[in-house]
Amino acid sequence: MINPSLYNDFINYVNENHQLITYLDESQSVLNDYVGHIIKALYYLNKISEEDEDVNKEIEDVFQFGVNYLFENIEQIKLYLRQLNNDYQLLDKMAFYIKVVFDLEELKLEIDKVSDIDQDEKERDIKIIDEILEFFEENIVPDVTFNELELDNYLRSYYDMIDKYRDIPLTAEAFMEYCASYGI
Repeated sequence: MINPSLYNDFINYVNENHQLITYLDESQSVLNDYVGHIIKALYYLNKISEEDEDVNKEIEDVFQFGVNYLFENIEQIKLYLRQLNNDYQLLDKMAFYIKVVFDLEELKLEIDKVSDIDQDEKERDIKIIDEILEFFEENIVPDVTFNELELDNYLRSYYDMIDKYRDIPLTAEAFMEYCASYGI
């Protein structure tokens, strides 16, 4: 069984952020990939643990990881929302760029963990990721006007990095695949 205190913290957190969570789901925001599937998976893991009292440590660890991941994502989205003057429509407009930041922040951490990448290549790619992150983080503001050529270059670099490291699974994708494989 999942630790009841941990599960209650999860439920309380979801309830506290119900408006944002519902909005992301109902608007079919790309940011829901970092929230909705995680919530579904956590409910499912808890259900499994209730049906099998001898839930193993691995399920509880995944649950804990998922709760932490959900918390980090929602808090980051709330920071961006405040930066965007709590304008949900503006959040929608900037959602893809926020997705880019989420993906690259995680990819950067994962690349750093991989030992079989040449150190010079790793450092070069992390530097490129940092430059892309800086551009997008600085431009997630109300009424920003992008230089289209600069935006295209950074987006191309983003897609190049995602493609180059497509064998490194990102957490949001792993939760989406988990939900799909169990029909949740």
